[in-house]
Amino acid sequence: MGTNRPPAGSGGGRNGEGATAGGAPVPGGSTPGSGAGTGATVRVRLFAAVAERWGERELQLAVPPGATAATVVEYLRARRPEMAQLLDACRLAVNGRYAEPGQPVRGGDEVALIPPVSGGAPERREGGGRFFVTDRPLSLDELFRHVARPEHGAVVLFVGITRRFTGDRETRYLEYEAYAEMAAGELARIGAEAEERWPGARLAIGHRVGRVDIGEASVVIAAAAPHRPDAFAAARYAIEELKRRAPIWKKEHYVDGSVEWVGVGPEPGVARPSAGGERER
Repeated sequence: MGTNRPPAGSGGGRNGEGATAGGAPVPGGSTPGSGAGTGATVRVRLFAAVAERWGERELQLAVPPGATAATVVEYLRARRPEMAQLLDACRLAVNGRYAEPGQPVRGGDEVALIPPVSGGAPERREGGGRFFVTDRPLSLDELFRHVARPEHGAVVLFVGITRRFTGDRETRYLEYEAYAEMAAGELARIGAEAEERWPGARLAIGHRVGRVDIGEASVVIAAAAPHRPDAFAAARYAIEELKRRAPIWKKEHYVDGSVEWVGVGPEPGVARPSAGGERER
């Protein structure tokens, strides 16, 4: 699919106020996407529900001098006002790290919109060593070998698997998507934080992307420590932080044919059957 380039504009609205293709003014007095003026081009990456509803996964956007991450969102909202609520629910990342809306962006930067998170071919794997995202089945033995050392007295393995029912809704399979480069880095940061909190602990985390069938593992966390309380605590910290921070999204494919991004809701035009229980992310 080709890169979506916004249409060229005249470079100025009334009283020197620039406007996007959607007609909304953008701070900075120039027109994002127009290529006019002294602005620079940033790479915008979209994921999961945002990418599906936009129809593109990557855009090249010309931004005015003094632009911030929020400038990018304002431009996107102006072009697709029907997506404003979803866009506003996204966190922002600049060059693979979470960022505040006011963070400046410059030519060559990569700005990603991070929707609410869930929580035969060559292997696709991002990240090395103990922290990675892969489209292949996860190996408990591999994660165990990454962490077990002679000084450890306990290894806790947490395995998240695809369950068949959420309330009274039956799942056919799950599909995971990730901002893989950033996700692998975030997993490594979570592991380092746990190792600092519980001295002597050592962690490894692997997460699946792509289709994950019923009963298959979507995430494996191995936490080793000299004593079992620290191993349990480190593993729990890792899964809770992963669910909160890692840019990995879960798409539920139900037996009734409906599809839903967890944390975002059903796709437009798809009726959502009533759930019999609260969803765990």
